[in-house]
Amino acid sequence: MPATLSITAMVPCFNEEECIEQAYLEIKREIYRYEDSEILFVDDGSTDGTLGIIKRIAAEDSRVHYLSLARNFGLESAFTAGFSYASKEWTVQLDADLQSPPAELHKLAQRAVEGDYDAVFATRAGRQDPWHRRLGTYAHQAIATRALGIELPVHASVFRVVRTSVARKVSECRVSTPYFLATLPLIGARYTTMPTAHAPRRAGRAKWSLAGLCRHAVDLFVGFSYRPLALVYFAAAGAAAAAAVLAVAPAAPRLLAVASVLLHALGIGALALISRYMVRIMRGGAGLPRYQIREANVPIRPRDDLYSHRNEIHETTGGRAVSLSLSQTGKLP
Repeated sequence: MPATLSITAMVPCFNEEECIEQAYLEIKREIYRYEDSEILFVDDGSTDGTLGIIKRIAAEDSRVHYLSLARNFGLESAFTAGFSYASKEWTVQLDADLQSPPAELHKLAQRAVEGDYDAVFATRAGRQDPWHRRLGTYAHQAIATRALGIELPVHASVFRVVRTSVARKVSECRVSTPYFLATLPLIGARYTTMPTAHAPRRAGRAKWSLAGLCRHAVDLFVGFSYRPLALVYFAAAGAAAAAAVLAVAPAAPRLLAVASVLLHALGIGALALISRYMVRIMRGGAGLPRYQIREANVPIRPRDDLYSHRNEIHETTGGRAVSLSLSQTGKLP
């Protein structure tokens, strides 16, 4: 790859104080091989010492920038913020736990540039995760692509190189359920996948619980397909047919009781599914911001700044000096 490649290494992190120092050293070794490069940490409301370590690193290295979100908004919001403030032509998203080795980013970057792709996603060769994580990923992608007709980069991970301008287009889409992998194909972006090495987590613990993974999968299913609603129609038709049969055919009390329980269960399940779609509609109309930034060492836009009022006080009343990120918010559109 040419040393002149313009690229941001974007690293979302949440409570990764045990990993962040080593992540910086390894990412720095690879990304600084490109002359026009930077590292952008996005702290997603960590409650441990992660932000303090990042701030110390940034004070020592002028090519390190950071955003600190006001609370834990979630991974999708964290990298949305990162794409919004990445200043280079390309952005490579890396994990702080180093399960995606930074040395592999050159493969993705080369494929993107030579193939003129907008995004190249890594697929994890020899994935070093527990069997239930691997099985869960395979199952939820199979359901999404085969049963529900959702277009996804198959087996893609969050380790990816994306054209920054395109990533911003994806982030700006007003979808009720933010999901980068499913939104990118909808805007017509050119993408591909390629295998890269995968490593065990160096330190700390995984942040995804089983419940969180299930919620993430349901968000994908409900947010990007209406096919689950067809199940409600089939269930209603089946219940009607069963009721008609039971009404005319002699049946034992036990059979009637079992049938009644099953029909009620189907009805409750259908109601739960419809309610999930209602939540989707409510999310889309809520108008809440995807994220808010509490602190940063780069200029931030007023709409993203939780404390933008302090900038107004500084300008209108000559109040006390504030941090660089707050005093310069008005310089961005």
